Amino acid sequence: MKAVLVPHSHWDREWYEPFAVFRLKLRDMLDTVLDMLDGEAAFTHFHLDGQSVLLEDYLQMRPERSDDVAAHVRAGRLSIGPLYTLTDEFLVSGEGIIRNLEKGLAQAAYYGIHTPVDGPWAGYMPDQFGHIGQFPQILRMFGIERAVILRGAPASLDRSAFVWQSPDGSAVLTEYLIHGYFVGADIAAEQAGIDPDYPDLQTAINLVASVSDRDVVLVPVGADHWTPEPGMFDTATSRAAAAGLRIEIASLSRFLSLAGRPEHAKTWTGELRAASTWVLLSNTVGTRTHQKRRRGRTEALIERYAEPLAALVPGSSWPKEDLDAAWQLMLLNAGHDCAYGASADSVALDIDARFDVAEATAHSIIDAAMRLLATSSAESGVLRWNPSPFEREGVPGLGWSVQPASSLPAATPVDLEVRIDHLLLPDGTRIYVTDEDDEGDLFTFCPPEGGAPRLPLSIEVSDGGPARLTFDGIVVDLRASRHPHDRFTRLSVRVDNSRENHRLRLWVGLPSSPDRVTALSPFEVVDRPLRGEGFEFEIGSSTWPARGAVLAAGTALLAEGVVEYEVDQDRLGVTLLRAVGMLAKPILATRPIWAGPSTPTPEGQCLGAYDIELAVLTEASADQLVDEWERFALPLLDTSTFGGGDATPSNLLRVEGAHLSAVRRIGEALEVRLWNESSEPCSATINDRAVEIRPAGIVTITLDD
Repeated sequence: MKAVLVPHSHWDREWYEPFAVFRLKLRDMLDTVLDMLDGEAAFTHFHLDGQSVLLEDYLQMRPERSDDVAAHVRAGRLSIGPLYTLTDEFLVSGEGIIRNLEKGLAQAAYYGIHTPVDGPWAGYMPDQFGHIGQFPQILRMFGIERAVILRGAPASLDRSAFVWQSPDGSAVLTEYLIHGYFVGADIAAEQAGIDPDYPDLQTAINLVASVSDRDVVLVPVGADHWTPEPGMFDTATSRAAAAGLRIEIASLSRFLSLAGRPEHAKTWTGELRAASTWVLLSNTVGTRTHQKRRRGRTEALIERYAEPLAALVPGSSWPKEDLDAAWQLMLLNAGHDCAYGASADSVALDIDARFDVAEATAHSIIDAAMRLLATSSAESGVLRWNPSPFEREGVPGLGWSVQPASSLPAATPVDLEVRIDHLLLPDGTRIYVTDEDDEGDLFTFCPPEGGAPRLPLSIEVSDGGPARLTFDGIVVDLRASRHPHDRFTRLSVRVDNSRENHRLRLWVGLPSSPDRVTALSPFEVVDRPLRGEGFEFEIGSSTWPARGAVLAAGTALLAEGVVEYEVDQDRLGVTLLRAVGMLAKPILATRPIWAGPSTPTPEGQCLGAYDIELAVLTEASADQLVDEWERFALPLLDTSTFGGGDATPSNLLRVEGAHLSAVRRIGEALEVRLWNESSEPCSATINDRAVEIRPAGIVTITLDD
């Protein structure tokens, strides 16, 4: 048995302290690492956590060490990429994951690293709270055939390597860190430490070997925000030699090259969303929900408005620098330990500030392109732009039309009927709002013993006004409206919260009690059970993430961004707000294990007013979810035009037969990304070009003209 020791530090760029503080720790850690690489023969490599942003942050403080860093990267002694930041896969768009890999690999290429010098790339995802089903396909799009994961694997995957494949069949050989990324943190100690998670070298090797089917095993040497001690690898090497242990201190890529493929590896298809060995912390999806909604809106602004308009509107120049800057802010906000919201209040403020700039940048690009369209129009009136690839309200897909202002359809109010404990839409759909006490933290919901959801103290509907549902310390105003072109009913909700430590949810009545649910996820319409797999330290979760839409028993809820949903018998609910004031509590009834420091987070109580847009669609099917979500969340853009130009309304790009992810310029070429939700192949067209897409496939097409 040979053990490859991979020195690393799992680096949360910002978490229980803001980036400004963690950056100083990063500076000190990498100062030590570089000195050890320069001065210690046994210390041959340091793994930079699979994210290239760490070097960017470090060199902003230590520009004088750029040559030293570059030399170590080129020599393969300091790893970089393939990701820019360790993105949380369920909380960002599929396009955001692709751009993250693009930037990370581009930064590696800047140093001359197009592939690691001693082995293959690996999608290194050591701490994300589960993994999307299409991640193997995304990795294979970049030629990456390996992955490394920790959380989310089901109990049936009980060995350290398995084949993980996406619904389209794309597969990556995946290393499963069953014993954690910190199993080797104390390998220089003479004996195991007090914490059983940090054993001595022999015990660490035995642990990883016990779940391996190969004669080369991986021993990660590090922990969260960990700095190696000078001399520790000389000590470990000496102790290994004295004990007759075969070890090599090397890179993750070197391990992957040496270990090869196991002879009989299990195969898993689809998302990894189980809590079988490691806590999944699924309630983070409902933490700081306003930021999840804001991310969804900002992603849409960039991906479906700013980039397509700048790429397609005649006369528009491609604003590469502005878009790169906006994307960088979005990728920084995609970092695992800030995207999920279980972080210090100061981190949440920094996230909002980045969203502010990204949104403003996107709006400036959109406004410039819309002005060009308006001045080019031969007709006067209201110019309308359609961001969807299919026709909407008489506006061609990815195109524009001009209509008289008097002809524009308007949404009309829908009467809500009051029942004892709920509201009733005209079609008979029941709408409930419930509140319940929450003794948990930003990671995990925890009801008090004997606690149960509360119904409103009162429900009132005034003429011409919203329905008002009143709880102790909470007022919920709800308006329902219907647009003549829509099949769904829009619910505009305002929550005025002055209560602490609770969870507020909206429920929609279902015609029956389903045993499966369908939800949108990046590049996928995924089918799920009602409850996930759990283990002794975390109960199987009944809450799940949905990226904009969730469907149960023929009734769908549409939302902005990612929402936390749950099905309870004949009701489908989403979390409107979780109010908790602690980053992590030591032990909870629903999670009897440590999840982070006990940092007070008063802003996590979400006091104040929040506006939430939802929609209810009845008699719905899974194949309608994406298009209906677009009609709900991607409104047509309107601007006035006085005419006088020579352009007539038209498609600026014709796309048919598949879902759209991106339209952008790469140099002088136009790049279009499409995906097929179906389990059958589909034929799509882009202008007059035919595109065949395999089942559940993602394709990227370049048009030179």
